[in-house]
Amino acid sequence: MTATEGYDDGKGLRRPLLLMAAFPIDGHINPLFTIASHLVNVGYEVAFSSPPAYQSKIEETGAEYILAENPITESVFLNFRDASQFSPGPGRLAAQYKAIFMDMQPTRTKTIEEALVVLQARDPNRQIIVLEDVFNSGFTAFKYGRPLPGGVKRLPKSIGFGVSPILAESQDTGPLSLGLWPDSTESGRQRNKALYELVERGPMKLLYDAWHETLKQCGCKNIPDGKIWRSFYTAHDSVLQLCSPSLEYPVSDLPPCLQFVGVLPRKPLKPGFPFPAWWSEVEKRQENNYRHVIFVSQGTLNPLWSELIIPAINAFADRPDLLVVATLGAVGAQLPAEVKIPANARVIDYLPYDAMLEYTDVFISNAGYGTLTHAVSNGVPVLLAGENEEKIEVTMRAVYAGVGLSLGTQTPTAEQVRKGVEGILEDTKYKKAAMKLKMENSDLDALSAIEAKIREMTE
Repeated sequence: MTATEGYDDGKGLRRPLLLMAAFPIDGHINPLFTIASHLVNVGYEVAFSSPPAYQSKIEETGAEYILAENPITESVFLNFRDASQFSPGPGRLAAQYKAIFMDMQPTRTKTIEEALVVLQARDPNRQIIVLEDVFNSGFTAFKYGRPLPGGVKRLPKSIGFGVSPILAESQDTGPLSLGLWPDSTESGRQRNKALYELVERGPMKLLYDAWHETLKQCGCKNIPDGKIWRSFYTAHDSVLQLCSPSLEYPVSDLPPCLQFVGVLPRKPLKPGFPFPAWWSEVEKRQENNYRHVIFVSQGTLNPLWSELIIPAINAFADRPDLLVVATLGAVGAQLPAEVKIPANARVIDYLPYDAMLEYTDVFISNAGYGTLTHAVSNGVPVLLAGENEEKIEVTMRAVYAGVGLSLGTQTPTAEQVRKGVEGILEDTKYKKAAMKLKMENSDLDALSAIEAKIREMTE
């Protein structure tokens, strides 16, 4: 069934057609799969524009798949890799984000435009609402004056989803990548203002220039001044941040369009999921004499197991009362043959986070935002490694919320991991904060809030 067949809501009213898109990497697109599946299940017609690598996952949600050109070309990847060799800080961030986001924004804009044309042509009078990951920014150009394509008579309303920490500039926070805590005092705001001016004229100028050039290439007539990150949010009629307020800094000047809706709920396992042979050790840890279960993941993009996986499994090699489970994040992945796995460690290529977190006492990860929100939805404290610019922001949110500790490095030793885990296990405040956040986010009911926002925008 295509996304324009059968759209009566049972009351004789037309529901809008929902066009979805996300930046095509797992951390940005996976949350939108959960949202798409729910919206299809409650009766919305959803079309999802994405490169072919995600076609099967989109079709599993019940949404219509719309082919999109992959914005992450080989040259983009090489430029991003080169930028990653810079020293940590605003200059590296500027070069990375220019390569991965700005240089290919015209491509993402083009794919959104093509999808709009196709869908509107099927039913010229049907309302379309665009739903996209904020940092995909494929729809942004239309909000800043890009002419509508032929056949699309009115600018669709749009909802952005915050799938990362809120990066919008604020008078209460310093510039992204500096690792500064919020400060809303008069002196703090003076500090923040001065730092924004310095980085915008200095190491971030590359990114600001690329941003303005990209908008011009996209045909924008109204080029916004000043705040690049804020523009990603204000380009939408509404932005739904996928966390609760307690997982963010309490700033005084959030974009008015932003609403906290909570983290997404735990995902049920597919029927017949093949658990590993040792799974009963996890489910019945007391019967197997384990006091605690520790879970560790480096995400899906980093195969340098010596950075976190190996130190973590070695950290408790002499603690038979602890079970350490490590997932390598991809089907078929494995540690090198020469790596000795301790007797109390279990290593698996792929294991859904929610399946494991149900039984976990501490979750060790390299600070992806998705890993943090999974931990929150399960009420599990975190120990975070990661020193690149965005992961610093994730780690600081977790520490600020009281749900975990930072290792302060991307490449911790086994002793650093051990001390971090012991610090969390020995102080109940981390578990209490994690459970409080779990309840807060559950009460917000993200999926119902998303439905409500769509109904509010329906004409």
